[in-house]
Amino acid sequence: MSVARRAPAAGRTSLAALSERLTPWLLIGPALGLLILFVAIPVVLSFVASLYQIPLTGLQWKFVGLANYAEAFADAGVRQALWNTVLYSAMTIVPGILLGLGLALLIESFSRGRAVLRTLLFLPVTANLVAMAIVFQWIFGVRGGFINELLALVGLGPVNFLGSGTTALPTLAAVGIWRYSAFNMVIYLAGLTTIPRAIHEAAAIDGIRGLTKVRKILWPLLRPSTIFVTVITFIQSVQVFETVSVMTGGGPLGKTQTLLFAIWQQGFWFFRLGYASALSFILLLVTVIAGLIRRRAISSTDVV
Repeated sequence: MSVARRAPAAGRTSLAALSERLTPWLLIGPALGLLILFVAIPVVLSFVASLYQIPLTGLQWKFVGLANYAEAFADAGVRQALWNTVLYSAMTIVPGILLGLGLALLIESFSRGRAVLRTLLFLPVTANLVAMAIVFQWIFGVRGGFINELLALVGLGPVNFLGSGTTALPTLAAVGIWRYSAFNMVIYLAGLTTIPRAIHEAAAIDGIRGLTKVRKILWPLLRPSTIFVTVITFIQSVQVFETVSVMTGGGPLGKTQTLLFAIWQQGFWFFRLGYASALSFILLLVTVIAGLIRRRAISSTDVV
């Protein structure tokens, strides 16, 4: 009798254990399937395509091995695009982070109207970047542009912001800073909410205010937020495309051509799909390395 009672109990236990093991997979299954479909498979296909010369006429793919990668590293245009991408990142990352932190501190200093101010300053993130690029193209235009009209009032200009090799890339970087700082502001606002009020009160009692408080108290406590926005801003700057395409088209003379814009040109202008796949895989490796750096930096922060 006791043996007969134990059998159903053992069966129910094994079913419960099986259900406990399968439940997590059932929950993450849809997301995992989408990740494989839209991320993993395209990455594999991109790498495979980068090893071939792919015609658009339906002929057979020609295996070329690493020739596309060798051509990419030997191509002066690709090196110029990579250098432009590095310069653009250098001009946007630090200013975008500092301006985002400054905006967050500005909002926190207001006792009233925080929500309205936060919404207004967050608008650059929600705005359509192509539409805003058209607006900025008019603002920086050499004829009838808003900034040149202001310069004309004081007897200066006109300045060809987008047509000069000296000013074109910094002008695009200014637009990038405008957009990145709004996103970074939100992250820093979230970081500021995690700082206990007791720390602010202790700083006030000790007479620590202004830049001294930011440098010695807030900045170290916001280190995880800073690491996050640094990597995100870096990835966004490396993948800049819309402003380049709309405002300068990579000109003048390739001075604003970035790596992602070069990939688009090779794939959709010259129809060199294998070569464009090699360039895109190089860009993917750059962003993956940035993600690994972020993970390592955050891990070291948690240990400290």
